[in-house]
Amino acid sequence: MPKKELKPLKLDSPEKFEHYLRVLWDELYWANFYYDIFKEAGRLCEQHKQVVKFSPHFWHFTLRAHLQTVLIHLHRIYDPNSQSFNLHRFLLTVRNNKGIFDSAEVRKRRKADPHADDLIQAIGALDSAQLDRDIEFSSEANPKVANLKEWRDRVTFHKDERELFRQKPFEHDHPLPFGDIDELLEGGYRILNRYSEYFNTSKFGGNCREWKDMEFVFESLSYHPQVIQARELDKLFGENNADKDTPN
Repeated sequence: MPKKELKPLKLDSPEKFEHYLRVLWDELYWANFYYDIFKEAGRLCEQHKQVVKFSPHFWHFTLRAHLQTVLIHLHRIYDPNSQSFNLHRFLLTVRNNKGIFDSAEVRKRRKADPHADDLIQAIGALDSAQLDRDIEFSSEANPKVANLKEWRDRVTFHKDERELFRQKPFEHDHPLPFGDIDELLEGGYRILNRYSEYFNTSKFGGNCREWKDMEFVFESLSYHPQVIQARELDKLFGENNADKDTPN
């Protein structure tokens, strides 16, 4: 069956485009949110090894679940399915509707903003060459997107029959480095904000969070009776070994 070509989304009003922006931001936000949790929890697990060793399976599967959730949202953003809402179709829609980014149209939408003219001038006109680069970045022409599709089709969303009797893990042949996830998330945010600025001179914020609650969990675990007992035993055996090593 021939692969269906991705087509622009239907756009009958500027308000609909604004909705597309918000839907895309929502997927990016949650992908980044869970990725931040994954990274911070991983850092804290490493920092609190003596506590984590009492429940290694729990922390292993907790980290795994957060990473899988990241992938689900990332797949939705870069999903090449012709029937889905995705970043590539969003950009094709931009290319097919350049009129909504005309400065006169933006000025109408921002008429209540006294700084609108300055912002429009500073942002400039839509850059068609950059748009072409963004379309390529969001497509399977980008090796990172193509690799993400392999994960989507064969692991995350489907149980591919080719994987049933694989001799070595899928990730050995199709590694998905954290650097690639970083680049796809950061690239998605850059693209989203680029066309949000062209559309209404505004940008979407990222994730400004402090993980005090997560730190609280790890610090609290250090006061668990089992952890305290293990710490005291380690100290006791350490002192005994030190006495044995001391010459009479």
